[in-house]
Order: sequence, then structure tokens, then C-alpha cells
Amino acid sequence: MHTIPRSAGLGLLGYGAGTAIAFLGSGSPGGGYDDAGITRYITGSHAVAGFTLWYVGALSALGLVVFGTGLRRIADQLRSLAIAAAATSVTGAFVSGGVLVAMAEGGEPVRTGVPHPVIYTITEIGNLLAVCAPALLVGVVAIVLAFRAGLPGWLRVFCLVAGICGVAAPFFFTYFVYLLWTVVAGATLAISRTRAPAPSLV
Repeated sequence: MHTIPRSAGLGLLGYGAGTAIAFLGSGSPGGGYDDAGITRYITGSHAVAGFTLWYVGALSALGLVVFGTGLRRIADQLRSLAIAAAATSVTGAFVSGGVLVAMAEGGEPVRTGVPHPVIYTITEIGNLLAVCAPALLVGVVAIVLAFRAGLPGWLRVFCLVAGICGVAAPFFFTYFVYLLWTVVAGATLAISRTRAPAPSLV
């Protein structure tokens, strides 16, 4: 038996909170097509705030590296999944946020020359990379934790449900259950010393 370090919980908590702030606050187009929303997103006055939020999202995604490192003794594959999720999330943040940089640096010719459906397509892909792909990977981690980690019963059930919701994050509505789990599970691991079994050598 060993202890899951509190740093793992802090990493998960930081990732969840930062991703929520970036994704929900940036206004990045996605979901149903809304031409007015795209216009608001690429307006020059929004560029600094929007890219700053996505930068916060990219930085917070690095919390998954800390989270995964804390779980390596349960199974090294969990660390690999968490690192892959962090890399994917950072990439997505720079795709959706990079649209704003291009609009700001390119100026009016770019803002008026790029069709809105193209902007929508790029940011939708960026959102999937920043949010849904990491949720799939960390969702698998959550499912493993439900069965392998010495967590309280209620948290094991939450890990299982949230893990499934993370895997199904492209359906969008399930993502918020997963996001809530990152905050609750992260805070729980950060304030308690959780015992977990050592990995099998067989």
C-alpha cells in the first residue's frame, strides 16, 4: 500500500477549475452555429481577454501532469494517460485561442476575409481537443481509480460515473458531470491521505 500524494489532488483541481474558466469564459464558438457569436468572438476588443483565458486553460492543463505523476504507483499507464491529456488540452487551447491571435495580428483583412463557417470549424476542433479529448483520457483514469484506489465508497462511485461521462464528453451534457468530478475528487485528494494498492508485479 502507498499514499496518493495531495499534490495529485491539487493538480486535478487546478486542471478542472482552469479548464472550466477558459472553456466557459472564452466564448469560443462550438455546438450550434451562431454567426453573431462568431462575430463577438473575433472582435478586436475580445481578442486579449479571450486568448488570456485560453492561456489560463493551457497552463491549468499542466496540472494533469502533476495528477498523473501522483498516480504512477497505482499504474504507470495512468501517468501516461494524464500526460497525453495535458498535451492534447494545451494543443486545443492554442488552436481555439490562436484564432484570436490570427484575427488580432492579421487585422481587418483576416477578420473579414475568413468565412465564419471556417472560423467555427477551427474553434470547434480546438474545443474538442482542449476539452473533450482530455476528458476521454482522464475519464479512463477515473474508471481505473474507481476499482484500484482505496477511495471512500461514495468517491469510487463518483469516479466510475464521472469516468463514463468523461469518455462520453463529445455529447457535451455529460461533460459537466466529469468537470464537477475534477473539482470534488481533486479537493478530496488534496485534503486527505488516500491509501492505494501498489501495482501488481505479475
